[in-house]
Amino acid sequence: MNQSMQSKLVFRQFFDKDTGTFTYYLFDSKTMEGLIIDPVKEQFERSLQFIEELGIELKYVIDTHVHADHVTSSCMLREATGAKSVFGEPAGVQCADILLKDGEELEFGRFKLEAIATPGHTDACTSFYTEGRLFTGDSLLIRGCGRTDFQQGSPETLFNSITQKLYVFPDETLVYPGHDYQGRTVTSICEEKAHNLRIGSGQTLEGFVQIMNNLALPKPRRIDEAVPLNMACGYSPELGHINEDNFSMHELYQILDRLHKTEKIVDVRTPHEFLQGHVPESLNIPMGTEQGFLSDLQSYERVFLYCHTGRRAQTVHTMLSMQGFDNLVCINSSGMADWMLAGFPVER
Repeated sequence: MNQSMQSKLVFRQFFDKDTGTFTYYLFDSKTMEGLIIDPVKEQFERSLQFIEELGIELKYVIDTHVHADHVTSSCMLREATGAKSVFGEPAGVQCADILLKDGEELEFGRFKLEAIATPGHTDACTSFYTEGRLFTGDSLLIRGCGRTDFQQGSPETLFNSITQKLYVFPDETLVYPGHDYQGRTVTSICEEKAHNLRIGSGQTLEGFVQIMNNLALPKPRRIDEAVPLNMACGYSPELGHINEDNFSMHELYQILDRLHKTEKIVDVRTPHEFLQGHVPESLNIPMGTEQGFLSDLQSYERVFLYCHTGRRAQTVHTMLSMQGFDNLVCINSSGMADWMLAGFPVER
């Protein structure tokens, strides 16, 4: 076979500086089937842009565990691309499409990703291996490891996970962690055995337990928000949790069947555009006619405004806000064009 026609594993590493989180993309260069590991909600648009630009057929959205420091975009990417959401089985995440057992594999193109149960940081941590690369989440970090003082963490369990499940890989195996706060991007099994002060190859179980039980780390800043949301694949059923300053049509789709009767979706395009296709159950109030609907708009606790690309919605939002409306969510960075491109349901 021509070498240029053979499948190659394409790998990319992205970083979210606010949470120090790494997100990983892997795909087959020939079939373009791929997956994403540990995506961050605030970076959803970046992820989607990358996937669309390269033409990746996203098959899986994977979380290494139920994160306490950031919210996953698993649900958002699943809705936008049709990919399946994946967690390790012990996580018990009911919204996940796939709960992987230890040793089970996911196929993408000609490649396979193996799940490796590595509890200890939390009771549900799962690492993943493919083609000489280990993705260890928060279990094994660069010159460190995940803390063990919440979410059923256990230093004894983590010690066994690292020494018996990860350190058994060849020394040259590359290790890609879930976080790093010092600008490092990759390590190896050999390096961690030699230089990891918490759990190098000479560390004893007793010594490791003593270190972990005396870390005295502060509570993760976002744990109270992140854990419940991540147990729901990053979806919040309470609209008060949405980011109203950067709301997209993809997020609107996620909550479409959960809208309360006191909430309304408003299409500000022309009646002709509205008749050609609109978001189900939306109300048509064309830009320039909103003054005749003020009492109706005031009667709702929340009003979602959209148009074709976002510009008209932004104009209406500005005008109504100047009149004292504070119940508006403006979808100003996308619109019906994006809704239809994503293949979401259209009412005519």
